[in-house]
Amino acid sequence: MVRLVMTLTLAMAALTFASLARSLSSTYAVIVHRSNPTSSIGVTDLRAFFWGETKQWPHGAKVVLVERDLRSDVFQFLMQHVLNTTAVEYQRRLANIEFRGEISVMVRILNSDAAACKFVFNVPGSIALIATGSLVLPECGAVQLVTVDGKLPGDEKYGLR
Repeated sequence: MVRLVMTLTLAMAALTFASLARSLSSTYAVIVHRSNPTSSIGVTDLRAFFWGETKQWPHGAKVVLVERDLRSDVFQFLMQHVLNTTAVEYQRRLANIEFRGEISVMVRILNSDAAACKFVFNVPGSIALIATGSLVLPECGAVQLVTVDGKLPGDEKYGLR
């Protein structure tokens, strides 16, 4: 009987862990350099950064966008749920900013969340969207997690899932 209870308890724990892992893998986090005094942004602010509309942080640093490659889940989420556009339209919009003679936003495209965290750690004005599960990576330990509309990735009604 004790063995049955232990087996059921372990099975339930495994299901709970799997469910938590699934929810975190489809949740995304915003990170910035530790020196950035911005600790919270809204989804509309995030959209303005990645659309290239906001090119400077309130404290004066130039914004550097850190994106993932086009095939990544992070980039697809950014296009579909934050910007509500396609990759082609997004590239066209960023190119039009430069074509109009405006100062363009700096964009760096990286192939992993670990690389994104390393870049953000080294570049004070940078901002990146990464999978929440990647926050446990050693490379992501030295960056600042930013709340979105006052919520963290594990909070109910968090906007980036």
